[in-house]
Amino acid sequence: MKSLFRGYYKLTDNEIQNIWSQGFISLDTNVLCNIYRYSEDTRKELIRVIKKYSSQLWLTNHSGFEFHKNRVAVISEQISIYEETIKKFQALENDIIKNPKTPHLSESILQKFEKTIKETIKDLERKKEFYNKLVFNDSILSVITTIFNKKVGEAFTPEEIIKIEKEGEERYKNKIPPGFKDNDKTQNKYGDLIIWKELIRKAKVDNKPFILIIDDLKEDWWLKAQGQKISPRQELSQELYKESKQTFHLYTPDRFLEFASKTEKVKQEAIDEVREIRLVDYLPFNNGNFLQNPYNPSSVGDLINRSPLFSNLNKYNSLADLSQSIKESYAINDLFKNNDFIKNIDAFKSIGDFSKTWGTINPLSEIIKNNEIHSNLSNIKSLGDIQNTYRSISDLTSSNPLIDPNLKEEKE
Repeated sequence: MKSLFRGYYKLTDNEIQNIWSQGFISLDTNVLCNIYRYSEDTRKELIRVIKKYSSQLWLTNHSGFEFHKNRVAVISEQISIYEETIKKFQALENDIIKNPKTPHLSESILQKFEKTIKETIKDLERKKEFYNKLVFNDSILSVITTIFNKKVGEAFTPEEIIKIEKEGEERYKNKIPPGFKDNDKTQNKYGDLIIWKELIRKAKVDNKPFILIIDDLKEDWWLKAQGQKISPRQELSQELYKESKQTFHLYTPDRFLEFASKTEKVKQEAIDEVREIRLVDYLPFNNGNFLQNPYNPSSVGDLINRSPLFSNLNKYNSLADLSQSIKESYAINDLFKNNDFIKNIDAFKSIGDFSKTWGTINPLSEIIKNNEIHSNLSNIKSLGDIQNTYRSISDLTSSNPLIDPNLKEEKE
C-alpha cells in the first residue's frame, strides 16, 4: 500500500538524511532575490553556507530567469528603503534640533542626540551607496553566477511551456499544487508549476531525490495543520514519486541554516534575520512602501485565514483573552516573541484603544483614515464583529494588505 501512496507517508529521519547526502539542492527565485535584502553580515553568512553544498547545487532555468529579470527591481527597492529612512531621520533632526518650539534638551544630551542622528544618516547613506553601485556593478550577482556556474537546468521549449500552462489551467481550477495561489497573477502565473516540472524532470533523469529551499509560505507548497508547516504538500510528494520514484523535502532559508548549524557554526544573528524577513512575508513591499514596523499586516492576514486561533475570533470575550491565546499558541510563537505590537495587545483596554494604536502605524494609518471599518473600530462591540465585517467588504478582501486574499474565497 505504501508503494502506491508513498507521497502521503511522512519521511523518516533516515530518509531525510539520505536526501541531504544523496540528492541535489535547488533554490527558489525568492531565496536568491532576498539575498539582496539581508544585511551584509547575514548575506555573507548565507552565501558561505550555500557554498558548503556547492557540489549538490542545481538551479531550475525558470528560477534563474526570474532572478535575473527581477534583480534590478529588488536593488531599486532597497535604494528606496534607505532613501525613505534617511528622510525620516532628517525630519527628526529638524523637529528636535532645529525647531525652537520643541522642548529644550540639555546641551550635553542635545550634542549626543545630534551626533547619533548624523552618524546614523551617514551609515544609511553608505549602505544606500552600496546598492547604487550594484545597479551598474553587481558584486552579489557575480558571486551567485560563480556559485551556479554550469549548475542551471535547460529551459523548456516554447511548445512545452504551452503544454504546461494548459495543464496549469486545469490544475489551478481544481487547486492542485503548486501555484494555484497565483491564479490571479497577470505575470508569471504558472512560474511555480514550471519550476516544479523542471524539478521532476531533473529527479527523473538523475534518479535522485532533492531539497528545495523556498521562501514561499503559501499553502500550495506546504501542508499545514494548526497553523504550522508540517511537510511539503502530499500531492506534490505523490506526484514526484509517481513520475520519478524519488522523494523531496522543503526548507525555508532559516531552517536550512539551522540544519547546517548542526555540523558547523552558523551565526544565530543570521538565522534570526532570515527568519524575520520570512515572518514579515518574503516580499515585504507594497507599492514601493517597506513595511518597517514589526507589526506586519500580511503576516496577520495569513494567520487570520489559516490559524484556528484566529478563524473564530468571536469566541474571545476580550483582547486579554486573545492575548492569552496568542501567548499559549505554539503555532505563532515566533510571531509573538518578535512582535511588540502583538506582544502588548493585552495593554489595550478596549477595541477603541486597539484602533487608535493601529492608526499610529504606517502604512496602516492611511488605510484607517480612508476606510470606514478601520476608522470606526471603537464602535464595534466584539472581535468577531471585526472579522465578519472584514469578510463582508469586497475591496478589503481583494486589495487590503491587512487581509489575506484567501478571505475573499471564504466570503464567496
